[in-house]
This record gives sequence, C-alpha cells and structure tokens, in this order.
Amino acid sequence: MNNSDSFSGDSAPPATDAVGQAFETVIGTLNERQIRYALIGGLALLQHARTRTTEDVDIMLTAPQIALPGLFEALQARGCTIDLYKNLRELRDDGYTAIAFRGVIIDLMTPLVEAYRHVLDRAQPVRISNFDVRVATAEGLIVMKLMAMRPQDQADIRDLLLAQFGRLDLDYIRAEIDTFAPDDDPRRATFEDWVREFGETTRQSDAS
Repeated sequence: MNNSDSFSGDSAPPATDAVGQAFETVIGTLNERQIRYALIGGLALLQHARTRTTEDVDIMLTAPQIALPGLFEALQARGCTIDLYKNLRELRDDGYTAIAFRGVIIDLMTPLVEAYRHVLDRAQPVRISNFDVRVATAEGLIVMKLMAMRPQDQADIRDLLLAQFGRLDLDYIRAEIDTFAPDDDPRRATFEDWVREFGETTRQSDAS
C-alpha cells in the first residue's frame, strides 16, 4: 500500500529554531549535492503521527565514498561542526556518525542491513519548509523501531499504528520482520498484539 496521502504535506518541523535551521542546512546540502537519503527519526515521525519534541535530525543516506568528503566539506561551509577524517571513517566503518549545527546533533547513518536499505528505497518526497524532502514511510519507521524496540520506539510504533491504521502495508512490515527476527522473537508477538489492539480501536471508532 502506498501511504503518501498520510504525509502532512507543506509542514515545517515543529521544533526549536535551532533544530529547524539544522534541518534546513542538512536537507539543503543533500539536495544540492544529489545525495540519496531519507529523513528518519523524530522529524519523520511528525509527518505521520503525533507532534512530539525532538532535539536532533536523523538522516539515512547512501553515496559513493568519493562523494562523501565533498558532502562533509559543504556541510562545514554552512556552519556544521565537522571532524572530516573522523566522520568519514565512522560512516565508512561503523555506518554511523554524528555532526552538529549550533548545538543540534545531526545523526547520519548508512543502510548496513537489508531492512534499512528497503526503508531508503521506499522513502517518499514531501514538501517541508520549502524543501523537497525524502521521508521514510510510516511502515519504514515502524520496521526501524521494531529493530531497536527501546521504550521510546515502542511508544512511537503505537502512535504510528493509531494514526495510520487502515493505511499501513502490514504485509510489508511482517516481511521485513522476517529478515531480522527469528520465529520466537518476542517482537513478533508484541507487534501482532498491537495490530489487534489498534484494529479493534479503529473498528470501534468507525462504528461510533
């Protein structure tokens, strides 16, 4: 199922001025340099579900190694705090690095596992703050949060299910779970419990 209609459209991220500026800086740079990316994390969640406070910007990206020094140098020229060799090494070897813009952390990660690559592949264009932004779908965010399953991730999954139930491609989510969770993984049962819970909530709401 394509859930592009669930995006909020021309919506600025409801965040502090510093977070908004960090968002515009990194997205503007990625777009100009034609880097393939997806907005993930709290700012992506805001396009699908409730408003919640977020203090950083999270990006998944993929680019040829030869393009990364130029990307970091361009971000540095726009005011980001960069340790070029450290950031390049971490992104190459660990699949994750963090930079900063006026005290706001910008997390950059690469899709090291198959499920993450699919999140990047399925990201959809959204107009936010006068920028064309590739945003992870609600399904993609649920998959990423199921993998992590921290308390905040669990709360975010429930919010996404509540906001998007009936529009979600549950078969896609289940197929992705198969790529990282064995049959007896408790995340499977927990997810199915939530699906039943929010399915019943949706049916009751429709009946009222």
